Amino acid sequence: MDNFISRENIRRYRKLASESTDASERSRIMSLLAEEVDKLKLELSGRRDASEGRSPVNTATEDRVEHDGDEQQGAG
Repeated sequence: MDNFISRENIRRYRKLASESTDASERSRIMSLLAEEVDKLKLELSGRRDASEGRSPVNTATEDRVEHDGDEQQGAG
């Protein structure tokens, strides 16, 4: 059910962003859109991880650690 809601919110935010003429309003809508896309990705990865016996929280932490490590290596 959450997956359906996220997809509908994404569809709605895209429509609202394309119709908006106010730059600040469009910016807020795009922020909401980005949050909803991230939420959907997390939901989908959680389902995949659950089928593999992994926790979505642990997976998110592992991904963040890997990503942070990449940034630190590139910055030096």
